[in-house]
Amino acid sequence: MNKNNHAFTLIELLVVVSIIVVIMGLVFPVLSMIKRKSKQVVCMSNMGQMFKCFVQYATENDGYLPLESNSGSCSGEVWFKAIDRYITTDILPENQTEISTKERLSLIKQDPVINTVTQDKKDNTRTIKMNTQLAQAPMCNRMIDSISFPSKTVLLFDGRINNTTVASKYDGSYGSVAQRHSRGANILFMDGHVERIQNGDSDGTANEGWPNEHAEQGVIWDPD
Repeated sequence: MNKNNHAFTLIELLVVVSIIVVIMGLVFPVLSMIKRKSKQVVCMSNMGQMFKCFVQYATENDGYLPLESNSGSCSGEVWFKAIDRYITTDILPENQTEISTKERLSLIKQDPVINTVTQDKKDNTRTIKMNTQLAQAPMCNRMIDSISFPSKTVLLFDGRINNTTVASKYDGSYGSVAQRHSRGANILFMDGHVERIQNGDSDGTANEGWPNEHAEQGVIWDPD
């Protein structure tokens, strides 16, 4: 009995390999784009949830927002810590007992880029920062309903983490913005909506700050 055994020729193997390479070249960029988009969506969702915490805090504190930072002579709770109790009570899943409360809080208060920070620096890194111009000296706290244009005024934003000093700050302004989401930055505005805003063509890898105050987008940092 004759058997018709067919072995792949070198040309056939090269054709197959070439097809696989082409497919990989098409698939990998799509997967990379999906991964970047998912990080942006997670960050936007986190900001939206944090806004609810700010509203709850203001409701319980005569309409005032928490402090933007823990520096200066003002006394009170800095925002990054003041919202913890609202996140713990209303947002975090009760069944996530396999990780600590601190880690669970980080899932909400930090951008996914925190996962690229080394463990020894995570405790002093704030990937999301509060607009430092909301309450300027001698004012300590801003009333949440005192903003004339809440839909354009910045509350929280994607913050730079390119060095230890900048990374550790709870607050900042347009010079502290990081365009880490497909060359754009997520911004939470005082009315509670979140937008991805792009200014210039920074890819976010160097965590450059925005070169101008309003970023050519009608964004308001100083509401006064």
